[in-house]
Amino acid sequence: MLPTSDLEACFGAPRGYSGVDAWEELEAATGPLPMDYKEFVAGFGPGVVGGFLDVLHPQSATLNMFATIERMAPLYQELVPDAIPRPVFPEDGGMVQWASTAEGDACFLVAGAAGTWRIGVWFRQWAEWEESVPGWLFRQVEGKLIIPGLPLRVHGGFVPVD
Repeated sequence: MLPTSDLEACFGAPRGYSGVDAWEELEAATGPLPMDYKEFVAGFGPGVVGGFLDVLHPQSATLNMFATIERMAPLYQELVPDAIPRPVFPEDGGMVQWASTAEGDACFLVAGAAGTWRIGVWFRQWAEWEESVPGWLFRQVEGKLIIPGLPLRVHGGFVPVD
């Protein structure tokens, strides 16, 4: 994971929202999720990055990961089945949605070989990155990774919810 000072400069101080055990129920179905992702979201909690990207959490009343997955997974597979190249959880082996945008785009954790993970993003087209969730978010907010359709660098920062 990035140094805490870099994350705090970009997202503010972590607020200790939960422990990493908050994902146990989900991991019973998906297998272990990336620790750097869980540590980041457990520390900062659910919230909005750059005024645009909603980061989900399994214990959030507002940005609940389970409710979002239940509502959105069937829609992604129905509306854009050819554009999203893999099944979406709760399908077996499906990618796990960890964030969504104000416009209905989604970010997924994509399992790789030997316990590795990538970030998959549907923002009217599919793209993947081999990096951590905190690093990927940080690079966008800092303007070092510019993704058309995901204007996280414009507003920057992190606004917690719940």
